[in-house]
Amino acid sequence: HSPMYFLLSHLSLIDLALISTTVPKIAINFFSGKKSISKVACGTRIFFFALGSGECLLLTLVSYDRYVAICKPLRYPIIMNTNICLKMALVSWGGGALNALINTIYTMHFPFCCSREIHYFFREFPAILKLSCKDT
Repeated sequence: HSPMYFLLSHLSLIDLALISTTVPKIAINFFSGKKSISKVACGTRIFFFALGSGECLLLTLVSYDRYVAICKPLRYPIIMNTNICLKMALVSWGGGALNALINTIYTMHFPFCCSREIHYFFREFPAILKLSCKDT
């Protein structure tokens, strides 16, 4: 159980959170024909979709792990111990959650004039901001 596999398992968990926000809604829209979503569900979906930004942090930390493994192989077990790997995973999840929280709060705090249809599916921040009554 090397640190690389520990970090890659967290990468797969982030990807699981990302895909579990998009695929079920796509399936529901496709099979039922109903394309509406509540404001709370939309905010929740935005949060979990933006949580995927932690993936960039995690990939950076995986590259650091590989750098240490290649350039300092004798010191690798000391540098990349279990405590450091746990902190790396927490930083990636925390950074992704912080980014997701900021994006969700910013997007959802605007008042919406009326119910409208959004033609975009994945990158909803700009599309939702266009529905706002205020100048964004």
